[in-house]
Amino acid sequence: MPLWPSIIQITTYEILPGVVVAQNELLVVIALLFLWATVGRWMYTDTKSRESKWAWQWGFGTPLTVIVGLDVMLLVIVIYLLLRDSE
Repeated sequence: MPLWPSIIQITTYEILPGVVVAQNELLVVIALLFLWATVGRWMYTDTKSRESKWAWQWGFGTPLTVIVGLDVMLLVIVIYLLLRDSE
C-alpha cells in the first residue's frame, strides 16, 4: 500500500476555465494573497502616518515585487524598515 494518495484521490478545484489546482495549492495561493494584501495595507498606512509623499508607491509597489519572488518582496520590506523616518 503506497504512503501517498493516487492522483484520483487528490481533491482539485477549477478556479478558472482550464485552470485546475489541488487543494494544497489553493491554500497556498489564498495565504499568499492574504500576505500580499496585508503587506500593501501596512506599508501604505505606515508611510502615510509618517507623512511621506511616497506612501502610495510603497503601499502599491512593494506587493507587486512578489511577481519577481517572495524573497524579493521580503528584501524590499527590510529595505523600507531601514530607510523609513523614525518617529
